[in-house]
Amino acid sequence: MCTQVQFNGILYSTPRQLAARLGADWLLEGSDRHGEMEWCLCVIDVPRTLERSAPKWTRKGRSEMFVVAQ
Repeated sequence: MCTQVQFNGILYSTPRQLAARLGADWLLEGSDRHGEMEWCLCVIDVPRTLERSAPKWTRKGRSEMFVVAQ
């Protein structure tokens, strides 16, 4: 399963969606942002991205689902 990030019950599955939710694409860690914005979130380091930009988050077990608490 591809990486997903959940904010308030809404799932974000692409770098473009996550960047829009976070407010800036420069917050994405590990993406070159050229041609990858519509790919899955596997192209970015989601934990490092969330550490830089989100208030509090958890990982659902061993899955690639990250849940941000608001």
